[in-house]
Amino acid sequence: MKYVCSACGSEFLKWSGKCSVCNEWGTLEELSEEIVVLDNKTSTKKADYGAITKYRDSTHSKKGAQSRLSTGFLEFDRVLGGGLVQGEVALISGEPGVGKSTLLLHIALNLSSKNKILYVCGEESPSQLVSRLDRLASKSDNPDNIFVTNDVVVENIFNLVSEEKFGLVIVDSVQSVTSLSSKGYPGSISQVRASGSLLTRMSKVTGVPSLLVGQINKGGDIAGPKILEHIVDCVLYIEGGEFNQYRILRGMKNRFGSTNEIGVFEMTSKGMEEIGNPSLVFLDSKTSVSGSAIGAILQGSRVVFVEVQALVVERGSEVGPLRRVANGIKKPRLDMLCAVLSRRGGVYLGDKDVFVNVVGGVTVSDPAVDLAVCAAIKSAVKDNVLDRKSVYFGEVGLTGEVRGTWGIESVLSEASRVGYKKIYIGNASLRDRHDLEVSVVKGIKTL
Repeated sequence: MKYVCSACGSEFLKWSGKCSVCNEWGTLEELSEEIVVLDNKTSTKKADYGAITKYRDSTHSKKGAQSRLSTGFLEFDRVLGGGLVQGEVALISGEPGVGKSTLLLHIALNLSSKNKILYVCGEESPSQLVSRLDRLASKSDNPDNIFVTNDVVVENIFNLVSEEKFGLVIVDSVQSVTSLSSKGYPGSISQVRASGSLLTRMSKVTGVPSLLVGQINKGGDIAGPKILEHIVDCVLYIEGGEFNQYRILRGMKNRFGSTNEIGVFEMTSKGMEEIGNPSLVFLDSKTSVSGSAIGAILQGSRVVFVEVQALVVERGSEVGPLRRVANGIKKPRLDMLCAVLSRRGGVYLGDKDVFVNVVGGVTVSDPAVDLAVCAAIKSAVKDNVLDRKSVYFGEVGLTGEVRGTWGIESVLSEASRVGYKKIYIGNASLRDRHDLEVSVVKGIKTL
């Protein structure tokens, strides 16, 4: 007999009121799965094994076996790597109210014209889901091919998918379904593990791709501490605040594509609408003021231009620790750039508060935005207005040098196509000269 903690997943041989690992009370529950170990020395029965197939004879090696199923959203397909692979299991997560169910309803409507869709609604009644479908459906959609069920038993869902020919299965959410092999309550560690494993096995056996919704728990994890992320093929996360109309779909794990791609959507009265050119969103401001610089970042195969704003405030006689507020970039990165500017950039920030914001609510992890951040801070300190037709692209080191990063040719081509006139880059070797002025910045002091 074993017991597992529903909060942290730790296993114990006996029950207790408090978990000794995470110190939570009343979280230990009995594991119903029993593993029988056979002694090969005393057993004379020959072990059974599944059929094996040569790679050349496998259906996966044949041409067209890995054809992808388009979701109807180019932005969603971009993050997936071109669409859903046969038998793929994708987990979609995000904060409550970010638009997970709305996006999945749109995908179901997009695919309903040619495929039968099974929608497992465990968090709302079928009538409520149908009313939402009627609100989001257009004249070209065929909602009759969408089948809704409120049966949350995973074994029943497995049998239904095995008997019927569905093109896609949507489970909303994985915390609401239960498995007969676990005695835990819905959403517990044992239930999520058992249900996730069985749903994944269902897609692998039948070849029907599945989209699972994983809610965020109070610890900030997706449906438990790294349980579903290891089981599924793809993990997608939807970013976007409560008061931000734009949603960013980001891949955290992808066995069939890159995790560097992003998809941009807008939440409107008609639901989720994709944005093909996100630079138009992140560069919405047309006013020319000091403390604003245009930076370029690479998200997979896409070049996105973002506006970096900086505000530098003199402290005067105010006492207390310096404030370094970063919105859109990591605060340790801002602290480092401020130290480099103070020591090697000719701009002393030891008596000033610095606030940096990336417009549009996008979170940037690409170090190539360093040059744009430094340019915005220096512009705010010296009260100089930077040209809106100039782009900054480069990584800043601790010694003050500006380094060129990968993808410079893609950035130059995209900047020239969009209409920028000048670009500031680090030391990089260029193969082609484009229709814009290229300025190489060797050190942060000469910026």
